[in-house]
Amino acid sequence: PDIYPGNCWAFRGSQGYLVVRLSMKIYPTAFTVEHIPKTLSPTGNITSAPKNFSVYGLDDEYQEGGTLLGQYVYDQGGEPLQMFPVMV
Repeated sequence: PDIYPGNCWAFRGSQGYLVVRLSMKIYPTAFTVEHIPKTLSPTGNITSAPKNFSVYGLDDEYQEGGTLLGQYVYDQGGEPLQMFPVMV
């Protein structure tokens, strides 16, 4: 609901996977990722922010491969909320 430390979708370790199940098929045009800004970080850095990530479209949550919609890099020096257009 906000961008304060601890109110997040945290992943353990350096890799993670997330599946979002929707009620109907969509054709996305972009994705957004938000992380707290450095000014709100207790340590003054945001090394926990995502860096390289890929987005896949799946027909169902059990599908192994999926369709690659894009590979992106979150800019830790940029704005906290960043938008990434679908590349495919």
